Amino acid sequence: MMNIKETFTKLLLSISGKSNYVLYRNFLFTNSLITAKNDRVKFIRRKVSLPINLDSTNLEGEEFYLLLIHVDNIAHFFHDIFFPFYVKWRKNKKRVCVSIKGDQFQREFLESIIEPQYLIFLEYEQIYRFSKVIVTPEGRDLKVYDNYLEICHEIKEICFAKHSITERRTKNLIYGRNELSRKNLLNIDQEFLKANNIEQVSLSKLSFKDYLETLSTATTFTYMVGAGVFNLLFLGPDVRVLEINPHRNNSWAQMFGMSHLCKFHVVVTKNIKPSTAATQDEAVLDSHAFFDEKIASEIKQLISSNN
Repeated sequence: MMNIKETFTKLLLSISGKSNYVLYRNFLFTNSLITAKNDRVKFIRRKVSLPINLDSTNLEGEEFYLLLIHVDNIAHFFHDIFFPFYVKWRKNKKRVCVSIKGDQFQREFLESIIEPQYLIFLEYEQIYRFSKVIVTPEGRDLKVYDNYLEICHEIKEICFAKHSITERRTKNLIYGRNELSRKNLLNIDQEFLKANNIEQVSLSKLSFKDYLETLSTATTFTYMVGAGVFNLLFLGPDVRVLEINPHRNNSWAQMFGMSHLCKFHVVVTKNIKPSTAATQDEAVLDSHAFFDEKIASEIKQLISSNN
């Protein structure tokens, strides 16, 4: 039933009304040529305009940024969508229409960075009419921006200031993604953690403020490769980081630039277990990893080098 409704609505929107832009879900109906490369926005050119009125919200008369965030992977959210948008927005601030599909953590992040007078949160199922919109391109490699490290530091400082958080870096943290379905660090030795004064955290269960407070305490940080690359944004240049990669080095932090935000190291382990929730083309890269002597040794070296 939903597919029939969506198809019928899209058909009507492709021929109805005279607005320059009409947004429904992630479909942007327009008479104009969109030059920004953005695969998350589905552009549909309107070839005719008939006087058909549909229930819609009128946002005409003003130019808005359009930010569609229908992804739950925090790394894709940051690299692909937010950062390219923010690079442009910080230089030319206008109100931002955000379709975020209910992800509270991402919403709290946006509300920490962008002043409330600039934010308009859209309803996913509602139809919106615009005169002018700015669609920013997607990205991934932050290194294409010469000042990306400066901008990353700026984002971090704005978030900490917004929540009145002061960095007090005294803790050794480990994040094994054990509350998630892929890339878990299995059989973590709790006696080892206790003996080496290491605190295990479950970051994806926290509110954004609690998440920031937790990372603001890290002097060393060990984590499983994956969307946790986002965590590096809130560490610091003196924080020593160990990223655990199953099978081979597939570090997004190194590929896309965030490894330069901290003192970054990678360990590759072959002691792995396949994940039934693997989503990558090379499924072995989504494997779980076993906590073993090799990883324990790397963590001890990380901590000792920091003392």
